[in-house]
Amino acid sequence: MNGNTAREQDNTRWYAVRAVPGSQRPAKAIEGLPSYRIDESVLERQLRNEGIDVYMPTFRIVVKHHRTNEIIDRRLPLLVGYAFVHLPSLEFEKVRSVDSVMCMLAPSRNAGPVRFPESTISKLMLAEFEDRQSQRFGRETAIETERFMKAEALRGQLKKILPKGRARTVSMREWADRVIDRMNGDSKERVLGIIKELDSLYADDSVASIGEVA
Repeated sequence: MNGNTAREQDNTRWYAVRAVPGSQRPAKAIEGLPSYRIDESVLERQLRNEGIDVYMPTFRIVVKHHRTNEIIDRRLPLLVGYAFVHLPSLEFEKVRSVDSVMCMLAPSRNAGPVRFPESTISKLMLAEFEDRQSQRFGRETAIETERFMKAEALRGQLKKILPKGRARTVSMREWADRVIDRMNGDSKERVLGIIKELDSLYADDSVASIGEVA
């Protein structure tokens, strides 16, 4: 084994830590943190504040509140009670001194901490990334589907109110702009309301606002 290979292995020293109960809950929000630290746990924050590189495998649950339509995005630990720390300098005592760390994972009381290969950690990181991307795509697809269905319903309402004579190449929204000045007060007011709903529907990307438009 040459010197370069040895140094590369020294730079990929991952170990598992046992978390104090409750320390994997979200930490209090602080302004000015880097984007990757915005929703970090108490455990992650305390380790990072000490300059320790940490990876806590997680998964996300994204749901819409059934009454308020608020999007609830929760980040939960995949391995409850455990996280991984990267220690190229083998700073075991520094890790153990962190309040949220109960201990380091070891096969026995007299044995040293268990070292995990970089390939294992990389696979966990990749799986988490792919799952997050899949969730994001699914959410965006759901938003667009719901937006389309509500827009179709609004355009259907316009079709019932607007006068005949629209050419196939003219959209219902464009036709409304062309003929609205010729309509009477009540119909005109209703068309203006539908147009406002259509415009707001496409002005906001959130599921919550789509629910409000409905």
